[in-house]
Amino acid sequence: MLEATSPMQPLDGISVLVTRPAEQTEALAGEIESRGGIAIRAPMVVIAGLDDASAARRVAASLGAEDIAIFVSRNAVQFGLALLESARVALDTQPVFAVGLGTAAELARHGITRAQAPASEFSSEGLLKLDGLAESRVKGRRIVIFRGLGGREHLAKTLERRGAEVVYCECYERRKPDVALGAELKRNEIKVPDIGLATSVEALDNLAEKIEDEGIDHLFDMQMLVVGSRVGQEVESLGFTHRPLVVENPSDASILKRLVKWAEEEA
Repeated sequence: MLEATSPMQPLDGISVLVTRPAEQTEALAGEIESRGGIAIRAPMVVIAGLDDASAARRVAASLGAEDIAIFVSRNAVQFGLALLESARVALDTQPVFAVGLGTAAELARHGITRAQAPASEFSSEGLLKLDGLAESRVKGRRIVIFRGLGGREHLAKTLERRGAEVVYCECYERRKPDVALGAELKRNEIKVPDIGLATSVEALDNLAEKIEDEGIDHLFDMQMLVVGSRVGQEVESLGFTHRPLVVENPSDASILKRLVKWAEEEA
């Protein structure tokens, strides 16, 4: 009697270096593994609360009923809403904007279902194209942007040119990871992952620095899959040898769809 063979999975044997922050890794890693892939967990950014959040608390407490609130990431939602809750400020009447569908979904998970978000261009540029942030809508208004420490200034500067007063509520920070990349690869018995995933410029920069610091330069030959054209441009400037695969939608479903398509093309 012939033994039954398991059906081929779309990512059978494909090793994927997942560089997302640890708290955002497991769902995607599990989906990769359920499709036969090998998920190598190597977070290149650590998300942490601020040692001194007094400035952020003051901004959160000052959010007025007529202000506009913008959240630039899921992390901004999680840390920002915690500050608002502690200040007993509710987002009841304020227009709320999210940089992308994932951020909007995180707001909805906390009961804020009316957030406006770009339909396809998940970036500051996409946000600025929304009617609700047009000059006629923001002129003379106060806008509070919930974000991590530092970051791009394009969104704020453009809104200021449109006549708005812009205030940052910087409610978390991104730190470099302690992960030993070479040791993680050895643990998974992988020399060079088939493909690496980077969802931000910062994660990609930290990955390149980690590769150089640990002397594992052969990883620059790894195919990269990135989210957003800005990250794609950074791949080439950092010395990775393959042209990156780029998706604009940062959702797990979008990333998985592109991974499977790439695996089919490489088969």
